[in-house]
Amino acid sequence: MKQEKSLILKRTLFGGGEKAVALDAAFSVIMSLITVFNKNAVDDHLFLDRFIVRRYIVLFFVYTAMFYAAVRIIEFLVSNEKSKATASSSVEISRLKQAVMMFLAWVPYLIIFLPGVANYDTVNQVNDFFDGVAPVPFGFIEGQETVNVFLNAHHPIVPTFIFSFFIGIGRFFGSATAGFLLYILCQMALGAILISGILDDLYNNAETNNGRYLIKAVRVFFMFMPFIPMYMICMLKNTMHSLLFILFIYSLYRYFAGMDSKPAKSWILFLLILLMLCVTLNTGVYVVLFTGIATLFIKDRNRYKIILVSMISMVVWFVIFPKVVYPALNVYPGGKQELYGTIFHQTARLVRDNEEEFTEEDKKIIDAVLDYEKIKENFSFEATDPVKDTFKLSASDRDISEYLKLWFRMGLRHPIVYLRATFSICGNFFSPGAGIQVFGDIPMAAGVFGEIHHILPRVLGDRLISLYYKISLLPVIRLLFSQVLYSFWIPVYLFYYMVIREKVLNKNGRKRPELIILVPLFVSVLFLVVSPMNYSRYALCLIFASPIILAMAGVKNKRS
Repeated sequence: MKQEKSLILKRTLFGGGEKAVALDAAFSVIMSLITVFNKNAVDDHLFLDRFIVRRYIVLFFVYTAMFYAAVRIIEFLVSNEKSKATASSSVEISRLKQAVMMFLAWVPYLIIFLPGVANYDTVNQVNDFFDGVAPVPFGFIEGQETVNVFLNAHHPIVPTFIFSFFIGIGRFFGSATAGFLLYILCQMALGAILISGILDDLYNNAETNNGRYLIKAVRVFFMFMPFIPMYMICMLKNTMHSLLFILFIYSLYRYFAGMDSKPAKSWILFLLILLMLCVTLNTGVYVVLFTGIATLFIKDRNRYKIILVSMISMVVWFVIFPKVVYPALNVYPGGKQELYGTIFHQTARLVRDNEEEFTEEDKKIIDAVLDYEKIKENFSFEATDPVKDTFKLSASDRDISEYLKLWFRMGLRHPIVYLRATFSICGNFFSPGAGIQVFGDIPMAAGVFGEIHHILPRVLGDRLISLYYKISLLPVIRLLFSQVLYSFWIPVYLFYYMVIREKVLNKNGRKRPELIILVPLFVSVLFLVVSPMNYSRYALCLIFASPIILAMAGVKNKRS
């Protein structure tokens, strides 16, 4: 028995040949370097001394061993899967029953937090619609001009209209709280139908028993992992966008796996999915853009149609909305400060750490765009907002152009400072440490949102949130609650196994065009680098999509 276990261990760690071992070791080293870099950026802001260097050398070897063990264990499981018989038939549960079961698994959370939860962005969006209170106040700097508008496109206006529609229905019948609850119930129902439907489809087409076990595990994850129902009972643009994100990926998967003759079975429906992906979150248009470009590298008869549909959705977002929709509705377009948030933060960090490097002329250039004195006072290691909020609406294109030239020149001289400013925020998405945060209440507010209240006493909800964070810190279990698992590790491991490892070790292996589903995943990963703060909602589409794509890409499909 001991000898048999020893052989299994040896095969797990060193099986597959020297080339496979060397490739897996190289991948593990690269992953460890990325992890240590981001860990140092978060904890020590890329500063080094003898103690810090020793600590990170130890961490480097620990992470390398961990990543290598993970790679080899996955390889062992995958190689065993190949020898398994075709998936046996089992008692089938109807798709509707599975959706109902998933919905019911989320209901206890809704009851405890009845009528649901929200965050301040949602509060601002809804109040802005009903009361004309701008979601992003203007006039951060004393004496700066203000803007009076119906809505502000800092938050995408389509979710604002949808949220406000449901709350408006509730108010019409005498209760804004009822309207809020109606929205949450609809979101839960649609989410349960979508997620359980995708998993049921994958399960029925899985080629092996191991593949079906994986899909069952993903189903259990979505039913009982606490942060999933907590976001499903949350009125939040990111939740809405994340459900559309996995629908988009599912449409691509079925088409490129040969299961549908058209994406989403209809070009019009596919266009609607792309449009909603663009208008529910500002980063959605770039997911559509780069995924469309990626289809050009796949030999497919409809690839130019996919590009055309992608271009139509981008024209709507970049042309129709700002040139037609916004002026007609008196909507103020999202400010330039959102585009330059990370850049502004890098400048502020350099002012904080090396102010002597700036001449008086440099300070005037900065002050034409940002309040120079305020960025020193307001600078925060955790978020770009305190600096970004000092942006001057009066800044001209020439002012911004001069500022960008200065930013570039200073970046060539102080690249490490810029890295410190950026990765001290986003590093938690790429290294262990940060758990997945959830929203646990309805923020107190004036205006229409002030009419929405929790139905049950907050004591039980507060205790549940406290318990959630205690569980998320438990040894081993905390890995399942870690942002990095979903925002980086699962996407990278999928790319390594399905693309790099397959190409290097199995040159005669079949091509899998359905792996285009990895493109939207990595576009979303890249946007985390310029995230305005380390908060889980910015990675929510990855938290929702990574387990599903794991099931899609990691399971052999009978029909593909």
